[in-house]
Amino acid sequence: MRAAAWVWAALLIGTGAAAEPLSGTLTSAGSDTLSALFAHWSRDFARAHPQVRIQEQGLGSTSAVLALIEGAADLGPMSRPMSDEEETLFERRHGHRPSRIVIAYDAVAVFVHPDNPLRTLDLAQLDGLYAAEPRCGGTPLRVWGEAGVDGPLASRRVLPIGRNAASGTAAFFRDRALCGGEYRADVVAWPGSGATVAAVGAQRAAIGYAPVGLVNAQVRTLALTAAHGLPVAIDAQTVRSGRYPLSRALYVYYNRLPQRALPALRTAFLAYTLSSEGQAIVAEEGFIPLAADEAAAQRLQLE
Repeated sequence: MRAAAWVWAALLIGTGAAAEPLSGTLTSAGSDTLSALFAHWSRDFARAHPQVRIQEQGLGSTSAVLALIEGAADLGPMSRPMSDEEETLFERRHGHRPSRIVIAYDAVAVFVHPDNPLRTLDLAQLDGLYAAEPRCGGTPLRVWGEAGVDGPLASRRVLPIGRNAASGTAAFFRDRALCGGEYRADVVAWPGSGATVAAVGAQRAAIGYAPVGLVNAQVRTLALTAAHGLPVAIDAQTVRSGRYPLSRALYVYYNRLPQRALPALRTAFLAYTLSSEGQAIVAEEGFIPLAADEAAAQRLQLE
């Protein structure tokens, strides 16, 4: 039964050989991090299925939770897992827990202005730069000299830049880099990762974080020193293995009734995201694709 279901989906998205062409509207609301990836997927999918219209919004992962609870979106891309509290709110409204698949891997890069001589940071230092009260074993770091920077920048006050409260990236960074603590009151919070990168590129004393696929030549990415004491740079191997400390999975959440199949349009689109073509787009957009066996395991969840 499982094999037959996947063959049907493969035919549906690969050749269009279905009893009826796909049609209708698919709505997505959620992560800003995943906005460009979803837009790319949507363009290619709609090109193959001209009777399909895909509407998408990328206002932050928190917006995915609200949209799914209210039934305002079919799909909720998120750059973090739903919290227990969020899943409970969904269950109260719909009578069951939300479903999800993993669609890619990502790394949150930490970066500075190119004129900053810093090359690496350990996690305790990162906590000291961003946290109101460090919980990860470090101390507050308020000027660059306290983080080991020499030269003209040493006496400059650190300008920490991050994301707004609706951002899944901000929540992920808080949990991983700040050990769940609160941000400093003077962290400049931007609504989009592109603006974060641009702001750090314009300020010599700034430091920021963003999904690695959105980082450009305006800034320089730092290697992070993990628990074993060696600096770890971002690449496919360190992200998939989790050796890079700020590695994460990226998700799509959706509302699936217990013991019921997903509507054909949702199934076909999600199957496409997990196909070799869909995962090639993942790489094009700067994320880490799933390994073939991982993608196959996620496809099984759609049956």
